[in-house]
Amino acid sequence: MQNDIDKSTPLYIAPANPAGRKLAKNLQNAGYNVRGFVDNLKQGDDIASQASRLEQHAKVILHEATYTDSVAAGLLQRHFARGVLWLCHTAGDSPPPITSSTTSSENANVDVSFSRYSLPLNFRWRQVVFNTCLLLFKALRLVAPKRNYVYYAEGFFDTNVLLAYREHKRRYKKEAFLLGLDLKQHIAELESDNTQFDHLSLPVLWKLCCAKRIIVDHEYTGDTFSLLRKHIPVIQLWHGLPYKALSGNKHYPDICDEAFVSSSTWFNNEIFPKIFRAKNYLALGYPRNDAFLQSPNERDWINTEPYESLKQIEDNSGSIIVYAPTYRDWGNNEYPIDLDAINAWCRKNKRAFVLKFHPFISRLFGEAMGLEDSNSLQQLPSHPYIYMYPSGKNIYPWLAEASALVTDYSSIAYDFLLANKPIVYFQYDKADYVKLRGATLVSDDDFIAGEVVESTEEMLAVLSNAKPHSSNLKNKFGMKNLLASEQICRLVRE
Repeated sequence: MQNDIDKSTPLYIAPANPAGRKLAKNLQNAGYNVRGFVDNLKQGDDIASQASRLEQHAKVILHEATYTDSVAAGLLQRHFARGVLWLCHTAGDSPPPITSSTTSSENANVDVSFSRYSLPLNFRWRQVVFNTCLLLFKALRLVAPKRNYVYYAEGFFDTNVLLAYREHKRRYKKEAFLLGLDLKQHIAELESDNTQFDHLSLPVLWKLCCAKRIIVDHEYTGDTFSLLRKHIPVIQLWHGLPYKALSGNKHYPDICDEAFVSSSTWFNNEIFPKIFRAKNYLALGYPRNDAFLQSPNERDWINTEPYESLKQIEDNSGSIIVYAPTYRDWGNNEYPIDLDAINAWCRKNKRAFVLKFHPFISRLFGEAMGLEDSNSLQQLPSHPYIYMYPSGKNIYPWLAEASALVTDYSSIAYDFLLANKPIVYFQYDKADYVKLRGATLVSDDDFIAGEVVESTEEMLAVLSNAKPHSSNLKNKFGMKNLLASEQICRLVRE
């Protein structure tokens, strides 16, 4: 077995996120033999999720980040040998490597070195604490009365879990509570909510001991949710019908949720069981899609730009068109949209164009356009018919009023099938997308329900004569015009 790393050593980068892909590119430019990636949460032709898929004498290269120890611990649990895990250091990293093979690349202009990786003592101690807490929580669950329902999130409250919680609380005030850990968002409407919590105090821990079920709409791999999931039945609402590949939780053999909820019987039969483990797959709909079936006064406008702002835009400019592209996690997010042409077209056709970007892209775009407040709707300078919608807010109450949707590969296209309005697919980088993301979960025939365009000019030409999409996909997928939040509340309380 090789002890050091040289230019011929097969290297796999972990994880396959934007930072990992950037590191892979730098190492390739430096002449290293990068063969692919290792990632528990993604799939693709160049991604290995099992140690058996590595080439002989291969090393797994971890880049230094706040999550490196968690990534490494996950790989060790999945039987990757300690000897294959190495840290990569570039100029300015600290501390310096203990054992290294160093090179300077004239092409990449970056110094690269490697050192063997070992889990730090404090991380191992946290694992001991976690296992102790697991035993204590299990014991308390045996005696605690089961009377609560916890709606759970980490980092931010996504729309499905937030709206499902609100519906549950409206119907049964004393049953449900909302728990968000490490939150990086502020929702004003939750300030007065006395059943919303943001840390694990003793009263919250007792509530968790008394929980009948836990409801989520994302996969979480941290210690807290892993502990809760072992002892509290989980209902997974997920957050959309996927076109692009997902890893789900199928590769965790000890996970089997009580129920997995989506908006499609077809996806529940053909797609989701291949990537998510659950006892039941139910097509009850997504709470965020209730907006398509409700009048403006019936919708829940929490964490949404106010209806008055929408009406003002419609009165001044005309009906809105929403542009909601997906995030390119390989780093190229320079959307080739011609703002001048779009603004002129909107003026002529009495429309307003609303941009809804990923938070990272929204921040960069806002800075480039000289926008100051990323938390509220903003009109673009010199483009009075174009607006940027806050990336951290729910756009679905606005989307329900839109005359058309422009997207690319996002699951929002599936949701918009319920609106029976035109969808335009702005896929200017389809070849790169397929190459970098790998095979999609479904064929284009099971995704495209409108016109595909590759330029702003083509997009505007299609929008000028846009027709409602065919209902074929909606019917094939078994998407029903039923309010999801009500059905989910009944499921949770069964």
